Amino acid sequence: MPTINKPKNAKPAKKTSQKLSSLTKKNTPKTIPRERETILEKKLATRIPSPMATVPAAHTPARNQSLTNTHPASTPARAPDNQPVPHSAHSTAKRFADMHLPSSVMKGLDELGYVQPTPIQEKTIPLILSGKNVLGQAKTGTGKTAAFGIPIFMHVNPALKKPQAIIVVPTRELALQVRDELENIGKYTQTRITALFGGASMNTQAAALHSGAGIIVGTPGRMMDFMRRGTLDLSQVNMAVLDEADKMLDMGFKDDIETIFSQLPHEKQALLFSATMPPEIKSLAKKYLRGYEEINLSEDTLTVEGVTQYYLNVDPRERVHMLLGLIQHFHITRGIIFCSTKRTVDWLSRQLYHYGVRAAAIHGDLSQVQRQRSLSEFDEGKYSLLLATNIAARGIHIENITHVINFDFPEENETYVHRIGRTARKGTKGVAITFVTNMGQIRQLQDLEAVMNAKVHELRVKNV
Repeated sequence: MPTINKPKNAKPAKKTSQKLSSLTKKNTPKTIPRERETILEKKLATRIPSPMATVPAAHTPARNQSLTNTHPASTPARAPDNQPVPHSAHSTAKRFADMHLPSSVMKGLDELGYVQPTPIQEKTIPLILSGKNVLGQAKTGTGKTAAFGIPIFMHVNPALKKPQAIIVVPTRELALQVRDELENIGKYTQTRITALFGGASMNTQAAALHSGAGIIVGTPGRMMDFMRRGTLDLSQVNMAVLDEADKMLDMGFKDDIETIFSQLPHEKQALLFSATMPPEIKSLAKKYLRGYEEINLSEDTLTVEGVTQYYLNVDPRERVHMLLGLIQHFHITRGIIFCSTKRTVDWLSRQLYHYGVRAAAIHGDLSQVQRQRSLSEFDEGKYSLLLATNIAARGIHIENITHVINFDFPEENETYVHRIGRTARKGTKGVAITFVTNMGQIRQLQDLEAVMNAKVHELRVKNV
């Protein structure tokens, strides 16, 4: 019977201060010696039919396939949203009730179950409330949106019915997610919030602007469209936020950002958040964040705290078989499967469907409507799996992911960390499994172990 063996001492990763720049690639063999191939034996292939075989669409792996653990892994427990990260990373002693927030905001936080701030919130909110400009470096999943989203309501007078705060984000998905979170936080503030992004009707968004939106969340391109038409009035803006600034620069939005900021009032409060801090970000901060306070909870590190990591040595031709076994064995009900290309996402979706496993899919070739529908259906639980290219690793923030599987090995070390960072967010735990097909990939994971100060355990499947 095939057995999955996991090391008994598997522990979630711990934080480290070693920098990404210290990574070096090594020359390694391209194939795994036969004597080390303990992953897939012939019997496993006979128990799970080939994806290309003619079988009923509802077929799933055979029931007599037994996948057992020497170290059982149940679905990671989910912590309530907005709970602090473990004490080993940072300590959060304050409560939101101690921050002297308006009762309308506190009512929204109480309804969401937000009690204790995360480290980024504890450090950032008092600075923003005191009127400071802030440059913050923190990875996703740390409660960054609420860090600027909670105090932003103190900058908006709903009666003015004009934009008084703008939040610039790199993607339309993030724009919608930030808008939704702010609407939940500010539910009782009477503040209107509008998201501006491409791929949607400008007339509908213009109507929302004219209805008196006090907070605008938008992508640079769509905001520029409205500015050129003269329908986005920024004259009353007193707070501006750049979220995921490094990604916006990577996407070529530097000129758009500078144009937007040039149209803002001189006297305003500005906040910039970024996962990394390249020289271009520092330059942007010096130009637009006069006398800023810097908060660094990332230190340009690769951190994957809370994620138990495994690699699975597998024949490339048997990855679909193994994926089906993992889905069944771990009882995955909320997982992301990462592929390197759009073509692989579409192909894998068809293969899984052939075995009766339906999954949502997102990649760059899908329309905005298709992508949003896939995300909504996954979020609502219609699908237990989301197939994605790297667009979901940073541009999309999906909560309560318990498992991440790298169907294709990530070419960059930072991509690996961003992928597996989709799980274990806001203090929860998660599992990440990476398929490896040659010794070079194993060597790369070994290099990453030193950087992350975390063990990537071998997950073995064998016949006994």
